[in-house]
Amino acid sequence: MKLTMKTMYRSSITALTAAALAAGMSTVAIAGGESHENANANKEQHQQAWQGELKDAWIDGKIEASYSLSTYLNPFAIDTRVQKGEVTLSGTVESEIDRDLAEEIAMGIEGVTKVHNELEVAEDMDRQNAAEQMANDFGKRFNDATLTARVKFALLANDSTEGLSINVDTENGTVFLNGEVKSEQEAELAERIATNAEGVADVQNRLTISGQS
Repeated sequence: MKLTMKTMYRSSITALTAAALAAGMSTVAIAGGESHENANANKEQHQQAWQGELKDAWIDGKIEASYSLSTYLNPFAIDTRVQKGEVTLSGTVESEIDRDLAEEIAMGIEGVTKVHNELEVAEDMDRQNAAEQMANDFGKRFNDATLTARVKFALLANDSTEGLSINVDTENGTVFLNGEVKSEQEAELAERIATNAEGVADVQNRLTISGQS
């Protein structure tokens, strides 16, 4: 996406420059037949055109070139948008120093009136992702522990199951039943009790029947 935007900018600059040169040549060719007022009007129109998209494209190109010459910045990781002299920077950099440097370079380009620095620091993003991952892991462990306790209590509360003989483990919402029970009926009942517990996604019944090899 970054390369495509640069290519589009270069194409726009080339096209606009060619149009401006063609217009300038036409003005020179008919200058003898134009009044002084018309010449001034054309000059004013060209100046207004320069103040618009062409100037923004020129500023964008200067910023990109400056980033390319910098030892510390990766121009392919920084996206620049220019509108009426105001520059918006987005993307990622490796440190706060690089973030400030990118802003200072952009602000130093002639014609830039303001810089909106939306660059994100990769280290901060890594820390944020790590914190989110830790929170998610803790949430999963807490939910699994809650399900284990819920199923274990239900097995102990049922007179037809030997809750103390059944080991209950939970991983990502799946309950694993291990241990030895007295009959197939008890194993099936334990599985149904675990399945009906709120929040259980699946049950893996690994119970064995006493006396069976």
